[in-house]
Amino acid sequence: MTLSFALVGCGGMGRRHILGMKKLQAVNRLPFDLVAVCDIFGENAERAANLAEELLGKRPQIFNDLGSAIRTLHLDGIVVTTTPETHLDVAMEAFAAGIHVLAEKPMTLTVPEGAKLVKAGRDAGLKLAVAENYRRDPINRLAKALIDDGVIGRPFLAVQMSSGAGENVIITPWRHLKSRGGIIVDMGIHYADLLEYYLGPIDSVVGMNAVVDTQRVDQQGNTHPADAEDLSIGVARYRSGALANYVLSMAGRGEGMFARTIYGTSGSLSIPGDRSGKPLKLSIRKNGKDEAISETDQLALLPEFKLDDVTAALFGSERLSSYELAWQDIDANLLAIEQADLADAIVNNREPEVTGEDGLRSLAITYGFLESELLGRIVTTDEMLTSSDLPYQAQIVQGG
Repeated sequence: MTLSFALVGCGGMGRRHILGMKKLQAVNRLPFDLVAVCDIFGENAERAANLAEELLGKRPQIFNDLGSAIRTLHLDGIVVTTTPETHLDVAMEAFAAGIHVLAEKPMTLTVPEGAKLVKAGRDAGLKLAVAENYRRDPINRLAKALIDDGVIGRPFLAVQMSSGAGENVIITPWRHLKSRGGIIVDMGIHYADLLEYYLGPIDSVVGMNAVVDTQRVDQQGNTHPADAEDLSIGVARYRSGALANYVLSMAGRGEGMFARTIYGTSGSLSIPGDRSGKPLKLSIRKNGKDEAISETDQLALLPEFKLDDVTAALFGSERLSSYELAWQDIDANLLAIEQADLADAIVNNREPEVTGEDGLRSLAITYGFLESELLGRIVTTDEMLTSSDLPYQAQIVQGG
């Protein structure tokens, strides 16, 4: 069964998704035809259609908006890669027409919008998948398997820390505007998803935040206004009782830094930066001493571990402890896995791996670090999902 998909949003992220489709096609696992590309900017849509024709061998039809595509074509699913403040309207239009949705993160601009979208999908009986590519990395799959197998014992601390980017524009200027969610939400949501992916539900968070740079410099030397926080520091408590330490600096000068380590009662697991292919660093405590476990021995600890068929086909093996690929190929592979997952969820009437509820939790946790400072207290994930007292997001809605 070949499905019909449309791509809504044909900027840089949209074109990256087309590269992912090419990856699926190359391993004979592309389960849909890209029949339409939609963008309010005709030049973007034309560029995406040209790329699809070149890479996939078939030119999709071009539309200025999703509604026109719906009236013209039969669509089973859409991939939404527009800016976050448009996600709700685009996805709601798709649900009204009986179309399944894969929405890039963040799934919506605010948590209340996300809750509205989740309910709409459920009420319509349609799939809402959220694009969370980092967890699809084979190294993160191996990390989770080791944690789940109890190799490091009972986890009690997760550390997620990074610093970089300086005063520069990160990908596009709009990511530094609070009205579009801001860079902390744009990047932090990846880490919120991974923190729960590894260790389960986070029940409460507290944070402090800052705007370091009120202007950002692009590659041409032009400056752009920036009013969204670019530094967020927080602590989270898991339902299990474990704690997490979270530092996200998108204004770091000097030496860059990345650290992601899970500490357990029997050892520690250091996880490399996503899309790097670097191996895990596993230490197991034996008789009061820490013993480093090699890549080969890490896999030997998990004789039943294997990647899913799509991931194995894309990365060349069902059992990986490291790999060497160009960043662009890794990125395209991970987007391809997201697309294949939604298609399979449609065909087999199952939940996608990252559901709307999952994406909503990540959004709530990321905003929780920002909301808690304005509220002056620890906030729970549950209240972030249900409360009407969300002052930080109220500023976004009010445009202030």
